[in-house]
Amino acid sequence: MFFSDCVFTPVNAHSESVIINVSNSGISQVAANVVTGDTVKWRLNSSGEFRILCGDNIPGTSVPAGASYFNFTLNENSPEFIYVVKIKGEYNYKFLNNTNEIRCKIYAVSPLPVELTDFVATTIKNEVILDWSTSGEINNDRFEVQRIEITDMPDYNPENLIFNTIAVINGNGNSNEIHHYKYTDRHLKSGVFLYRLKQIDFNSNFLYHLLSDEIVIGIPVKFTLSQNFPNPFNPSTKIGFEIPEEGKVSLVLYNSAGRELSPIQNADLNAGYHYVDFNGADLPSGIYFYRITYSSPNFLKTITKKMTLLK
Repeated sequence: MFFSDCVFTPVNAHSESVIINVSNSGISQVAANVVTGDTVKWRLNSSGEFRILCGDNIPGTSVPAGASYFNFTLNENSPEFIYVVKIKGEYNYKFLNNTNEIRCKIYAVSPLPVELTDFVATTIKNEVILDWSTSGEINNDRFEVQRIEITDMPDYNPENLIFNTIAVINGNGNSNEIHHYKYTDRHLKSGVFLYRLKQIDFNSNFLYHLLSDEIVIGIPVKFTLSQNFPNPFNPSTKIGFEIPEEGKVSLVLYNSAGRELSPIQNADLNAGYHYVDFNGADLPSGIYFYRITYSSPNFLKTITKKMTLLK
């Protein structure tokens, strides 16, 4: 008689049923990975009689607290035995034939609430497009999209950082289908950023999924002024512009007759992507113009665009 101790590394693999073949040559798996709710099936593949032992009075065997023991004999009259794994943890049992006793193990983990198959980012100028997919979801309420700027953090541990939630995306509850998700983070300034997903179930349990790469938003290569958004607007809108190097920016509002109404911004700004919120609550409906003048050691340029206030 000899003893064989299995070597086992827990993983988050998932299979609905694990089949363990039993024969005169031994047992096909001395260690099996399962998810709670899975079944383990021992199947006889030869003649003879074999015993599977796991009981509170059998030395060297054990089950997690609350789990059921199992003892059975496989032979020609009973060629299969099925056990449903209901509790996570380690199950230690023995396989016996006429000459051998082999120590075996089942390791059960709780099913992941969300099986994330990918999580990637694409950058377009100062926008970051986040895409992720799930191959299965259990009790999935929502995803929180979270971000933190790490431009001035040469050394950091993501687990110790305080991320900000920038969006909430509803999950699909319980599903065995593939689902694709997307979120676009707009109007970012130049810098370095980290993103992660906080997946939350209906019981408020949560898991984090960190995007593996840092996201770098670079410096614009030319001076541009964007169309305000929304347009038409009531009463607020956002005006964006890009400057390739540090310089002075003057942004002024004019009415349809060309008369200057008020300065929107007048400041020295660093190179990068900039946005100004404009509120026209005190103005009547109509056509207006906004003009930006940008001056730096290598640039002197003015751009004018039209916007519509519609109340």
